[in-house]
Amino acid sequence: MKLEAWLNNNYTLDGIIEVRLLRSYTNDVYLVTTGSSRFVLKIYGIHWRSENDIQYEIALLEHLAHKGLRVANVISGKDGQKIYKLPTQNGEQYAVLFEYAEGYKPQPPFSNALYVAFGHAIGQMHNASDDFVTSYSRKMLDLTTIIDRPLKLALPLIKDEDDGLYLEKIARMTSDKMSALIADGLDWGPIHGDATLDNLHVTDDGQIILYDFDSGGHGWRAADLQGWAYNNDDYAEKWIAFKQGYAHVRELKPHDLEAARYLAVTWLIWGLQIDLENRVLAHGKAKVADYLAIQISTIRAQAQLVFG
Repeated sequence: MKLEAWLNNNYTLDGIIEVRLLRSYTNDVYLVTTGSSRFVLKIYGIHWRSENDIQYEIALLEHLAHKGLRVANVISGKDGQKIYKLPTQNGEQYAVLFEYAEGYKPQPPFSNALYVAFGHAIGQMHNASDDFVTSYSRKMLDLTTIIDRPLKLALPLIKDEDDGLYLEKIARMTSDKMSALIADGLDWGPIHGDATLDNLHVTDDGQIILYDFDSGGHGWRAADLQGWAYNNDDYAEKWIAFKQGYAHVRELKPHDLEAARYLAVTWLIWGLQIDLENRVLAHGKAKVADYLAIQISTIRAQAQLVFG
C-alpha cells in the first residue's frame, strides 16, 4: 500500500495527500502535505526503537507541550492511536505522524542571537521536563549505554591497532572524568539527545520550536549543552551566546559545563554503535573498516579539543 493511501486510511487529513522523502538514515522521515497543511511522518528503523521506546518519546512530547513548550507534537489517528505498525519490504515498522514545526530551518551564517534563543529553548525544555513521569521507559543514557556497549561492539571490528588502542584509551579517560563528576552530582533528567540546529525551526518572531526527540531519554542534561564547542575557536562566541540564553532560564553549574565537553566525546562513541547496528554492519567488512577509520578520526579531533 502506498503511504498516501495508508495515511488516508488511518488519519483524518483534509485534501489530497502528497508524500515526499526528507531523509533516510536511522529512520525514514517524510514530509506529508495536504493542501495548506503539513505534517512529518516518521517510520522508525526496524531494529532501532521498540514500541515502549516510542511511547516514552510521545509521552515526553505531550508533557512538554502541556507545559507550554513549543514542540512538534504527535498526531493521533482516527482510532486515537499514536503509533501504528506499517507493513514495509523490511517487515513491520513503527510509524508516527507528527506536527510540522512552524517556522523555518535556520540557515548560515548563524547569528549569536540565534544561539541565545537556542540556549533559552533548551533551558526551558529542561525546566519543563523536571517533573516528567511516565510508565514507559528507554535505556538510561548512562556510561554503560554511551561508552561500554559501543566499545564492546566496535573494538573487535577495528583493524588498525593504533585506532583500537586510541579509542580504548580515550574512552577510559572520558569515563574516568565523567565518573568523578557524577560522584559530585550532575543534573540528570530527560534530555533531547540531539540538540542541534538541525532539529529546530525558528518562527518569524524569533521563537524556537524543537522537534525530533528520537535520541533522547533520561541522561545528564550536560549532553544538551553544546560541549562540542569547547575550545573550538570558530564557535567560541556562539557557545557563549548559547550559555547566556540557557542561564537566563536555568542555572548553569560549572561541573555540568565541564561534563558537557566529555559528553561530546561519549556521544561520538555511542554513535558508533547506532551506526554500526542500524546501517553499516549490513554492508560488509570493507564498509565497516572505512566507516570506523573516519569516525575514529572525528573522535580524535573532538578529544583533542577536550583533552589537548
